[in-house]
Amino acid sequence: MVVGAGFAGLGAARELLEAGLSVQVLEARPRVGGRTLTRYLPDGTQLDLGGQWIGPTQHRIRELVDHFGISTYPTPAHGDPVVDIGGERLTSPPPEVDSLLEEIDLLALQITPERPWDAPEARAWDQQTFASWLAGTGYSEAAIRYVARVVSGGLLAGAPAEASLLETLFYVASAGGIQPLMGYEGGAQETRIVGGAQSIAEHMAAELPSGVLRLAEPVTAVEYDSAGARLTTTTHTYTASRVIVAVPPTLAARIRYDPPLPALTDSALQRTPAGGALKVHAVYPTPFWRDRGLSGMSTSDSGVLTETVDNTPPNSPRAVLTGFVYGDEAVLLRGRSLEERRQIVLERLGELFGDQALSPDDYVEFDWMAEEWTRGCFSGHLVPGSTVTFGPALRAPVEVVHWASTETATEWNGYFDGAVASGRRAAEEVRAALGK
Repeated sequence: MVVGAGFAGLGAARELLEAGLSVQVLEARPRVGGRTLTRYLPDGTQLDLGGQWIGPTQHRIRELVDHFGISTYPTPAHGDPVVDIGGERLTSPPPEVDSLLEEIDLLALQITPERPWDAPEARAWDQQTFASWLAGTGYSEAAIRYVARVVSGGLLAGAPAEASLLETLFYVASAGGIQPLMGYEGGAQETRIVGGAQSIAEHMAAELPSGVLRLAEPVTAVEYDSAGARLTTTTHTYTASRVIVAVPPTLAARIRYDPPLPALTDSALQRTPAGGALKVHAVYPTPFWRDRGLSGMSTSDSGVLTETVDNTPPNSPRAVLTGFVYGDEAVLLRGRSLEERRQIVLERLGELFGDQALSPDDYVEFDWMAEEWTRGCFSGHLVPGSTVTFGPALRAPVEVVHWASTETATEWNGYFDGAVASGRRAAEEVRAALGK
């Protein structure tokens, strides 16, 4: 039995079926895809409201794209990016930012992603927030503020005080370094999916045998022992020899388990809250920023938007600028009305790209924190002081219950590729337990 039809759950189901096992996938939502969601405006303009990118070293998700014959295209980059730092407008980060990022990379080399808690300074790094470490580096205030926003926000979807230095370094190590994480060409944001990222999950689901997938069936309880499990949904009851819970930890913790989960497992789930990013889209008649020699990409050390990107698909009827709000700014923005949020975001886009940005045809936002079956994005991370103590329990099976989600991945943690990897790893655990 697999709980969840995101990339982790669907990836696990594929592996189990290939091994000749009987599988049932239960999904709370009326759709598949987890933290991906592709929406089309009435004129056909495509918006990816959730995850959207894949990169060249994300081999598992790339294999699926190739297997299904899904077309891709490079992220648009038709001019210079805007780097807004220290009151200056640059086209690339200043040398001291590069130096600070290199220091993070060097520390991350000491991390073994499968066991970050074994790093020589693991306990000290776990007890220190990324924010406090940055404050002691001796770099300029602007460089520290910029790196805090693009790393803690752009990568971990939170504020630098919300993650430990150890958790941050683990995340970097799981992707092979800062540049693969932050880059566009050659990096994690290099490629987009024609038809939207959700289409990959839809292809995966369509390939499942009839009856395997059941939508709109939230699992409310799991009773388990060494012999098997009994799952209760809002409409049915199921029995299984093994269970893979393939949902974010913050949702896995809300299922009732009987007997209650071991203290370390339960604590690990509770200490892995989802990120608080807010993604917004401004839709325009044309990509006017290109006429000004700008790519639509920006990163900023201040203002409501940490990052923006040209999100216009090829042959799109209209152009799309997408912005990302993280940390304290995301918290404050959520306290405003939709119209106030719209005005604040558009004013910032105007500062970055000119007055034409102030008057879009459409403004679309999607708050994953408000989604009942998600409760945040991009992904969850162990809170400071938790990785050493509770990290080993986050993916350790409990009797017949196994865990999968991108949060449990040791490669490309937080990405589609990590989700698929986690599903495959959990499926291998089940196969080994059943001797298949």
